[in-house]
Amino acid sequence: MAWACAELAKEAAKRGGPVALRYFYRRQGVIIGGALTGGAIAGTVAYDKWSKRRAAAAAEPVAESTTEAPARGDAQETRHS
Repeated sequence: MAWACAELAKEAAKRGGPVALRYFYRRQGVIIGGALTGGAIAGTVAYDKWSKRRAAAAAEPVAESTTEAPARGDAQETRHS
């Protein structure tokens, strides 16, 4: 515990006192929180675009093939000798 207090005292002296140290870490928290929030929003927007694109692709009608298999009665019968 004494080591942690000594480290905090050194850090506070470097930053200009305990109040300055507190504000320094609060600003970092705001910056990190803002970055995390921005990342979450960007991920949500990307997921929405992806899901809409996927839904639109699934809704498109499938093109019919130009070569169709002959119906059962239309096929030529093979003769075996």
